[in-house]
Amino acid sequence: MRLALTNGNIYSDYTTAQGYAVLFEDNTVLDIIQADEVPSDAKIIDVKGGIICPGFVDLQVNGGGGVYFTQYPTLESLNAIRDAHLQFGTTSFLPTVISAFQDRILETITAVRQAMQQQPSTFLGMHLEGPYFNPGKAGAHDTACIRTATHEELDVLLEAGKDVITYLTLAPECIEESVMQRLVESGIKLSAGHSLATYDQAMHFFQNGVTAVTHLYNAMSGIDTKQPGLAAAALDYGQAWTGIIVDGEHCHPYAVRLAKKMLGEKLLLISDCAACVGSDIPFTDFGNFKAYYRNNRCETEDGRLAGSALTMLQAVQNTVNMVGLEVDEAIRMATLYPAQVLKLEHKVGQLVPGAAANIVVMDQELQLQQVWVEGVEVVLQQK
Repeated sequence: MRLALTNGNIYSDYTTAQGYAVLFEDNTVLDIIQADEVPSDAKIIDVKGGIICPGFVDLQVNGGGGVYFTQYPTLESLNAIRDAHLQFGTTSFLPTVISAFQDRILETITAVRQAMQQQPSTFLGMHLEGPYFNPGKAGAHDTACIRTATHEELDVLLEAGKDVITYLTLAPECIEESVMQRLVESGIKLSAGHSLATYDQAMHFFQNGVTAVTHLYNAMSGIDTKQPGLAAAALDYGQAWTGIIVDGEHCHPYAVRLAKKMLGEKLLLISDCAACVGSDIPFTDFGNFKAYYRNNRCETEDGRLAGSALTMLQAVQNTVNMVGLEVDEAIRMATLYPAQVLKLEHKVGQLVPGAAANIVVMDQELQLQQVWVEGVEVVLQQK
C-alpha cells in the first residue's frame, strides 16, 4: 500500500517544503509530491503541521536498552539496541565497539554482519573505536586492551571485517607508516580520536588518508595557543568530517558554535550513547570500572565521562535550543551529513526516490510524534 505523509513541513537535504507530501510504499520512498497530487489509492496520514524529516543517522552507538554491545556481542543485543533508539528517532546507526581484545572484536563482526543482512537500512556497518589509541588519551577505555596496530592483526580483522568495519577511530600518531597506508587502502573511514597528536602531526594525517574526527574536543589534544593539538588542527583544516556530542556535558554550547563556524557542513551530531538509552538501569559494570547514569551523564565513580546518556533526538533539540542553530541545519547534522560520511546519502539521510522509508515526524517544539523504519510505523512508548 502506498502511504502519504501530508500537512507538514518537509525537511530533506537543503529543501524545506510546505504543501507537499512524502509518498512511500513498502520500504522505499517514492517521491516528494504536491499534496494535491497524492494518488487516490494512497493512504493519507495527516501530521497536523508537524516536521517531516529523514530518520536520524548516528555514527557512534555503544549501546541502548540496557545493553552495551561490546559486552554482549550478539544479534539479540543489536536488536535490543535498535529498538531502544527507534523510540528516539534513530533509524540508522553504526554499532560501536570500544577497545577490546581480538577475539571479542571478531564476535562483534559476526553479529553486525547478521544484523546488516537482516536490516540493511538500519545497521550501516560497524564503528571500531580503538584499540589503536594513545594510552595518554584512553578515556574510559580499558588500557589493557589498547595496543599498537600490527600487520598480523590487520590480516585477521580486515579479512573478517570485510564490508562490516566501516569506521575506525585511531590515534594516527601511534600508527606505523606502512600500517597506516594499508588502513587507508582498505577503504575504511579513518577517524582521529583518543589522540595526543600535535597540530603538525594531525595536519599531516588529514592530508594523507584520515578524513574524520571522533567526538571533537573530547579525548584529544586541544587548542592550547602555544602547543595546539588535534582539536585545533581539525578546526583549522576544516575538511574532515567531525562528530560532536551536544549534551551540554562533553562541551560548552559556545564550543559547538565555534566548531560550526569553522567547519560548516563538516560538523555532524553523534550520540556516543551508552547502554542507558531506553532503559532505567543505574550503571553498567565493565569489570575494571562501573559507568553510572546520573544527572543526564554517563560517568565513572570519580566523575569522568564514559560515553553519554544522549539520544539523537535530544542532540537535535540541544543544537537548536542550547547552541542556537536553525532547525533545518540541526536536522541535516543528524541526517544528511552522517549519511554523506559513509557515502550512503542515496540510501538514508534524505527523503529521495529510492531511499529507505526511514522517516521521523516531530511537532514544532521538536517533540517526537512518529517514527517509520522501512515503511513500517514504530509503536512509540511515549510521546
